[in-house]
Amino acid sequence: MFKDYYEILDVPFGATDSEIKSAYKHQAIRWHPDRNPGIDVTKIMQDINEAYAILKDPIKKSRYDKEYLRFKKYKEKIYSQTSDNQKTKESSFSSSNRHQYNYDYTVHDETLNEDIQSAREYAKDLVNEFFEKLKKNSKIAAKGAWEGAQGYVCAFLVLFIIGLMIRACAG
Repeated sequence: MFKDYYEILDVPFGATDSEIKSAYKHQAIRWHPDRNPGIDVTKIMQDINEAYAILKDPIKKSRYDKEYLRFKKYKEKIYSQTSDNQKTKESSFSSSNRHQYNYDYTVHDETLNEDIQSAREYAKDLVNEFFEKLKKNSKIAAKGAWEGAQGYVCAFLVLFIIGLMIRACAG
């Protein structure tokens, strides 16, 4: 399976290191779980981190770029063999599933294959660690919020009961 890391980070082929770093930060912020409540962004965040792990390293990027050019030729060949009707369906499918960057393409460079596997594992571990910390911090924040509000809730209940007693005595 091959992923288009340039498409994932939304940068053109041949982007500079600073453009790649900026795009990585932009995508990480854009797809941060706090900005996307109710959406499981785990896979998207893994793809973003995987892409950055390859493209930020000049040696891995060089290997990836060579394979990427082969991939583009393969993709153009496959694309030119499809009918116009199928092309329209593929275009609308791609735009509706913006984060489907996986292609049925075999990587020819074995070292790059190892780089990609390593980047995948790194990205998965990084995102899992992030979500674990997020869960832990959310629990701590919720507990802290309850502890902070507990006194106010108790005071309200006491005043409410006193108010009911005064109302009952006056009536």
